[in-house]
Amino acid sequence: MKALAVVSIALVLAVLVVAARPDAQTCRVPIEQKDLTQALREARYGDTVLVYPGKYHLQSKVKSGVKLLSARGPDSTILWNKRWYIVRLEDCDLETRVSGFTFDGKGCNIAVACTSGAPSIVGNVIRASWDGISLEGSNAFVRGNTVEGCNRGIAVTQANPELVENTITRNGEGIYLFSSSPVIARCSIVKNSRAIFLAGYSYPTVGGSLSAANDIFDNGYALYNEGRRIEGSLYTDQREVAVATYNYWGSLCPDKGKFRGDVVYTPWANAEHDSVYRECPAAAPAPPGGSQ
Repeated sequence: MKALAVVSIALVLAVLVVAARPDAQTCRVPIEQKDLTQALREARYGDTVLVYPGKYHLQSKVKSGVKLLSARGPDSTILWNKRWYIVRLEDCDLETRVSGFTFDGKGCNIAVACTSGAPSIVGNVIRASWDGISLEGSNAFVRGNTVEGCNRGIAVTQANPELVENTITRNGEGIYLFSSSPVIARCSIVKNSRAIFLAGYSYPTVGGSLSAANDIFDNGYALYNEGRRIEGSLYTDQREVAVATYNYWGSLCPDKGKFRGDVVYTPWANAEHDSVYRECPAAAPAPPGGSQ
């Protein structure tokens, strides 16, 4: 563990040294460079590509250490593409950031595709692609995004990202997990067919405390668990229990019918996230599916 900590600290220091290069540039699109794709091709580690209001057709990679930012936010700065992906981040480190855009993904496979690495995806609106955000082996920091109208809002495969304060609504699957163990905290996951879907060998932290409570309600299923169990070093075919405590499930008496597979959702929080319940209060009517 000590050796791992030393290596981690060394990597962080190395990143900070590189990020502080004195000749780092900010390229303003379309003021200094009309072509956003070309601006991203020319960007080097530590550079910022700052995009002013407009609608930009894009299918481009974001290099490690490059910040792709909007100058005015998602209401006025739109990135779109109708095939494959809009932006792709491969092996990008924690200095890499994509922030402040609306991604119009109608007809697109993936709006924001991340493979390995740990970039930050912050404060975007992502709509109508097959996968809104795809994290494949990527321990990304995903915060403050709105993801709506996708087949899978956030799809996580063999990764352990942080999903914090996102609004995930009107998707087929709000969050899809395959053999992944993300932190899911302070998210609003509403009006999806399945709010959270677990497959493979997944051990997410869903809530876990009042300070991390999620709002998960008005979904077809709140948590759909098809996960399998790891016993020691063995990957078994046995069903695993999913733990999702200290979340608000839409009422003070959660509907057991909203959970599929083995799920522990007790205790749960109220809408204000300031009280905890282990059984339905006498004044709260039990839903048709009963309660745990």
